[in-house]
Amino acid sequence: MDNRYLSVEQRAVFLGVRNDYIDALIENIGRELTINFVFVDTEEELIEKCYSYEPALILTDLTPKYMTIIIKAARIRKYRHSVSIGLLNASCDNGSRLIDEHILSEEVAKTGDPVSDSVNVIYAYKRNIRFGINIKTIVDGMPIVTDNIWHDYSWDARLLRSAISQRLDKLGVRKELTGHKYLIAAIVLQSTLVHVPEPIKLYEKIAKYYETNAASVEKAIRYAIEAAWTFGDIEYQHAVFGMSIDEERGKPTNAEFIARLAIDY
Repeated sequence: MDNRYLSVEQRAVFLGVRNDYIDALIENIGRELTINFVFVDTEEELIEKCYSYEPALILTDLTPKYMTIIIKAARIRKYRHSVSIGLLNASCDNGSRLIDEHILSEEVAKTGDPVSDSVNVIYAYKRNIRFGINIKTIVDGMPIVTDNIWHDYSWDARLLRSAISQRLDKLGVRKELTGHKYLIAAIVLQSTLVHVPEPIKLYEKIAKYYETNAASVEKAIRYAIEAAWTFGDIEYQHAVFGMSIDEERGKPTNAEFIARLAIDY
């Protein structure tokens, strides 16, 4: 298996009752992924571990009790950093709705064979890490993979975000400005979409994820660009944008800035 998409910190949380089957399952998963599990049984424990432990994987037994817990815990922001997989019991007839509602990344049906089931969990985990199809991508109405890649935690996505961040920094868009992270999101989004939406649509998508509003996203991006054109390297800015900047404005608009950088990624 391709290991370059595994998270840097391999930590995991198991939500459910521990027994011989679970111990064997966890042992097989941990051996293949080199991932360490902690066990929790309550909503409070799960939330605490999501914040302090920052797990790459959350695995849960889909009994009615733990379905309720994972639904409640899915509301916390930190939870978006984890691939979340449910072990589907034969008696659980509502598991699929957790996928449909983006509460779980996906589910794995329990066969009773911990070796076979661990292979399916590992496959699901690696697929989700690769494409970012997990609970951190909770944004209603956004197609999986393309629109969500800016906050995917796979290795390739992190390299892409890092490259864009360095480019923005060189242009004078300081990392401490909120507009810096919004610009990364906008540039990656625009570079991956076949049909480029109006700027307001990009702002709305970014605002949805960062739990703010489109006007705030637009304003933060505009301020970041204005600050860059005030304090940044003029020669480098001219080399990147050339004659595409309106001389009267002296700087690119948000849309021009995003579109120009998106071409390169």
